Amino acid sequence: MESKVLDSLQQRISACCSIYEKYSWLLNCYVLDFFTENHWNKLLTNWQISLKDLSSADISQLLDYEGHMRGKTWPLSIIALKRILISLSLSRKMINLPIENPYFTKDEKLLQLFWKNVKAKKRHEISIMSKICYDSALKTDCFYIVDIGSGLGHLSRMLNYGYGFKVCTIEAQASFSQQARNLDAEFEVVLERKFKGCLKYNKSVHIHKRILSTITAAEFVDIVKKAFKIENENFKFGIVGLHPCGDLGATLLKLYNECDKVQFINIVGCCYMKLTTLPESNCGFPLSKFCKTNKYDLSYHSREIACHAIENYIDKLRKNECWRLKIHTYRAALEKIITKKCPDYHHCALNNVKYTEDLTFESYCKKATKKLKMDFSQDKLESAEIEGLLKQWKEVVVFYSLRLLFAPLIESIILLDRFMFVVESGSIGEILPVFDAKISPRTHVLTARKSEIM
Repeated sequence: MESKVLDSLQQRISACCSIYEKYSWLLNCYVLDFFTENHWNKLLTNWQISLKDLSSADISQLLDYEGHMRGKTWPLSIIALKRILISLSLSRKMINLPIENPYFTKDEKLLQLFWKNVKAKKRHEISIMSKICYDSALKTDCFYIVDIGSGLGHLSRMLNYGYGFKVCTIEAQASFSQQARNLDAEFEVVLERKFKGCLKYNKSVHIHKRILSTITAAEFVDIVKKAFKIENENFKFGIVGLHPCGDLGATLLKLYNECDKVQFINIVGCCYMKLTTLPESNCGFPLSKFCKTNKYDLSYHSREIACHAIENYIDKLRKNECWRLKIHTYRAALEKIITKKCPDYHHCALNNVKYTEDLTFESYCKKATKKLKMDFSQDKLESAEIEGLLKQWKEVVVFYSLRLLFAPLIESIILLDRFMFVVESGSIGEILPVFDAKISPRTHVLTARKSEIM
């Protein structure tokens, strides 16, 4: 069975990377270089003709993996490409988990206590992630858990007070750890005053420490055992990471694989552009032996694309808010001016400027380059050449959207590589789209466990 899973994963990853390599030229294009490098003419001729006058609705259909491409005659090559991307990418359609904790409170007032100071997005993620951890604990008979990158401790609070876990959090920022302790104390005061006896709980342990990629399994276990004050050599625990940034996610998976004390892991990735991609790295991308052997690589640009909230972008298009994206055209036109006028500022970081309907190009240029103190003459900013560039804003939006079409594929490559890494070590697991992508764009949880009680 394990061999079949590995073979299937290898074939899927290979196919994904083959598509990535074929279109890496597109993914590695800076949209701000649209005019300076004439990106539009890099597209196939029939693509240029077909895509030139796309409406917002057309672009949304192109990007929507769950919908159909109707109302327009599309090039067969684009239709085929989209079908391939859909077949290879992990589904982003949220699934409902049949996991319930019979002991978890149904008291609405008590639930409000849990959600105090917690934003809607985080509530959504915590309510689902805590259920997944509970399911992992039942399947491994392990109710000790370490929440890494825990922030203010909102997830750990739910795991402790709501699901009966013994919790240790590890957070790099000392102020967050202290705030988590304060919030726990406030929670317990209200709990004892208004809901005495409703919940059984333990004191969570909040540790201020940065988990580096160089940490060993022995060092990690020592930290956890001291936190829980455990001497028993048979001590077991699980790991949870809700959005560990960059290499931290890969580091947690490495610790899971190398540490026999860790029985399960549940993680949701983020900030893929921060992943280390050096060949000698053991905590970035690629992570699995298979991907390392095949020397698969993902550029910074492509990993950044994988982080986009594509469903929210589609919603903007469906609301006919495509005009808001003219800011990309302004930036690309300004880059052409900068390249000619001040080449030393090529690709220089500029001030963020929010696009409004009354924002002129001249006003944008002055606001964007304020810290550079560039002098723009009126005639250059209102020349026929600049007007011609600005009229091409729809082509810029289409080009930007074409790159986003590959976002689910790139994220799938990263997640499948991570899943391959744990499967290679003999673990049981899966990648599940458990979050509503419009609320939480990183919709997948990688869940793995080493054993399962019968």
